[in-house]
Order: sequence, then structure tokens, then C-alpha cells
Amino acid sequence: MPDFSENFYIIGHRGAAGERLENSLEGFKHALKLDIDAIEIDIREHDSELWIFHDRDLERLTGTPGPFEGQADPSALRLRNGEPLPTLRALLDLYWGRMPINIEIKRVDNLNLLLDLLAGYPALPEYKGLPWILISSFNHRALLNLRECGCPWPLAPIDSGIPLQVESELARIQPWSWHFDNEYLDFDLVKQLRARGVASLVFTVNDIERAQELRRSGVAGIFTDYPSKMIQID
Repeated sequence: MPDFSENFYIIGHRGAAGERLENSLEGFKHALKLDIDAIEIDIREHDSELWIFHDRDLERLTGTPGPFEGQADPSALRLRNGEPLPTLRALLDLYWGRMPINIEIKRVDNLNLLLDLLAGYPALPEYKGLPWILISSFNHRALLNLRECGCPWPLAPIDSGIPLQVESELARIQPWSWHFDNEYLDFDLVKQLRARGVASLVFTVNDIERAQELRRSGVAGIFTDYPSKMIQID
């Protein structure tokens, strides 16, 4: 059962999306220097490789038109800061055992790619607080598939609204946490989940007063674009 009774987790959203380019090695290195609890990243599959990239379309982050899945070679792409697109492997090499990572699945058809990659890293000490690796997704079916194939890592459904099948998904997915949109948050559900030993994490929170309100209401932590600012929460 998660031990979040006295903690309020600050998680850098897409690394530190308001301070450095999102999902970039520059941002990940910056976040690693901060006194925060974890970072969140987004992954997509392409030709048996797992890439860290949020959008379905490339334009906003690379200046290149077209969908990510339509690119012949993602390694040839450059982010707007001039860096190549990072792979999940590169991030794990940088972060393993140093700071927890929330891996959000955007589109991964072969989930064994993720499980096999994680299995190749050394065992980590038992976590206190946030798990070293937390796998989340809006695609709850993917989480269920992970659970059914014996995924050893904690899982977390993401919802942009208020979920309607909580009991069923609690039983089938057995989540460590549930991630909610800041705009649509049911505090009664937060309390119910907390009583069941499931943490509620909220995205994307960039206002300190709102974060303090969430903390008082039993939310276990937030995803924020400005982790340098939000670590001031007391």
C-alpha cells in the first residue's frame, strides 16, 4: 500500500515543461538538479524503439509537419532546442536509481518493449513514497493488458474527467495511484481512493494556492510545469 500519509509529491510535468523544453534531455537534466520527487514523461513506439514525445503531430515540438508515426526515422528529427528526440533508454540511463519516473504511455502497441527494457536495469531498493517507476496512461486497456501479463511495476489510470467504473478498474488494474485533471476533480472520490490505499495525483497544477488546497483535501501530489516554483509549497 502506498505510504503517502505525510507526503505531498511534486512531479515535474514532461520534465519541467515551463522551465525547459518539454520532454528534452536538457529539461530532464535540469529537473534532476531540483529538490522534487519525480518527473513525468510520455512515450511512443516507432520501429521497436520507445521514444519520449508527447504529441501525435510533430509540428509544435520539432517544426516538422506530419504525424510522429509517419516519420521514417525519428532519430533524424530535432527538437526546437536543437536536440535529437530522446529515447526512453537514454532517460533510464540518466535517471535510474536517482529519481522516480512516471512513464505515461501515449501509444505503444508492443507493451513487451517497455517491460523488456525495464527488466534490463538493475534491481532498485524498495521505494518509500513514490515508486521508482510508475506506468500510467489514458488508455486503461493498455494498463489492464500490463496487469494481465504480470507487469511488476505500479500502474496508474489517467482520466480527463470523473471516472464512472472506479470499482471495476480498481479490481482489475489494481492501481498504485489515479491521475486526475485539475479541472475535473471529485474530492469525495479522492477520499474514497485514499481510504482504499490509492493515491490521487493531479495534473497540471502551476498555482501554489491551488496546490495547497489540493494538499489540504487529501491529494497526494501534483504534476507541474514549474517544479522550481512549486517546491516552495509547505
